[in-house]
Amino acid sequence: MKVRFIALGFLMCVVTFNDGDYVISALGAVTGLFFAFLFIMLVKQQLTSKPYLILTKEELITSAASKNPIPIAWQDIRGYNLIKVNGSKILEIMLEDEEKYRLQMTKTTRWLNKLNDAMNFAPFAIALGQVKRKDRDKLLGELDKRTFGEDLTMEEA
Repeated sequence: MKVRFIALGFLMCVVTFNDGDYVISALGAVTGLFFAFLFIMLVKQQLTSKPYLILTKEELITSAASKNPIPIAWQDIRGYNLIKVNGSKILEIMLEDEEKYRLQMTKTTRWLNKLNDAMNFAPFAIALGQVKRKDRDKLLGELDKRTFGEDLTMEEA
């Protein structure tokens, strides 16, 4: 899909440049470059083998593949909610001190995280689509064990 936007942006750039409309031509070039950048980032992300989440005895590490991973201590997790948004399952993590962990985020991530507040989502959420299917039960089981002291299956959660 992004490839279409890249092609459309550059096509708009060439056609409007030939017509002498340089402002729209520049807009087309910027659009094409923007979507090309997104496409490259997506391909790069798919080619790296680093996990999105890491579970250790002491903490749950989110954004593990990024330059700024966020380690969340198990004792700081109050609980979680499993919700469905537009067909996607989202795992909201409820923390004792959310501000402590927000300060660990980059400025850009903090700014994007404000969208969660606007949509009434928990600040720390994991799209289950980012977790391998075979590991989803392990993640939920570990959250149950660490936060509630229980060992539930995904069907019960």
